[in-house]
Amino acid sequence: MFSIFDILYSISEILTPLGVQGNKHGFVVFISEGLFFNHPEIGQRAMSIRCGFVSISYALLIIHFVYRYLALFFPQKLHLFFKPIGITLLTTFLLLHGSSWTLICQNCIGADEEIRKIVSKCFIKEYGVGTDGVPMLAALYWGVRPGIQFRSWLGITLLTIISWYSMSVYFILGYKITMKIKSITFEQTLSSTSIRLQRQLFLTLVVQTCIPIIASFLPTVISWYAPIFDINIGWWNTNVSTVALAAFPCIDPLAIIILVPNYRNALLRRNGVISEGHTSGNIVPPNSNVMFERRVR
Repeated sequence: MFSIFDILYSISEILTPLGVQGNKHGFVVFISEGLFFNHPEIGQRAMSIRCGFVSISYALLIIHFVYRYLALFFPQKLHLFFKPIGITLLTTFLLLHGSSWTLICQNCIGADEEIRKIVSKCFIKEYGVGTDGVPMLAALYWGVRPGIQFRSWLGITLLTIISWYSMSVYFILGYKITMKIKSITFEQTLSSTSIRLQRQLFLTLVVQTCIPIIASFLPTVISWYAPIFDINIGWWNTNVSTVALAAFPCIDPLAIIILVPNYRNALLRRNGVISEGHTSGNIVPPNSNVMFERRVR
């Protein structure tokens, strides 16, 4: 699931390369070049869809945490994930998560000609060009008419709620999973191999969670809120936010490849770094079904 998402995310990055600019009114996200550069309406919709991938990444991690939670607390219900009803619910959840972010961007912070004129002076000062025909999303908090101001505050508030609720789910379920792993380790209710597997998978999940927090959550939240307090973060927007968001689909799969020994060893064998027989560090042998193996007392 993550691999398909990362491919689609990379395609969206290629089609809609983004730039971020903060000014005295608020912040602006714009398409810097590419297929949609001279098509403001279509480009704006493409940007909104591109931003929806941030929300989908949050939803995928929620699903992973729920799966790991069920694997430890309710393993008898885990099969529902792979039933038609489970697949339908998960797909619906992903689509709702992504579309909600997309619709908020399109309807609350989508830029029109009035907004382009407002930020044009800042663009000319910083980039030497105006904003005519440039696809953009803008949240303008100060120095604009009340209607624009209200939509901007509403949009950023809704996006913040989605972001913080996602982070809360990670930390709550992560804490419960950690406590459960400590409990089964102490009580020895699972085999040592199963316990080692659970720890390794949870470590991978933790790293996969840290990546979007660093590459998506922090860059977006800082870019949203710095202009409210009149903090100039031009360097951050240019060198951190845009780079981090673009790098996410490349960095994300590395967590699994590097941290899960089976995947890491398979990659190293393919490149001739280690021999076929050298599998030290593998947690799960081929065709093993140890995840829910109970220790025979």
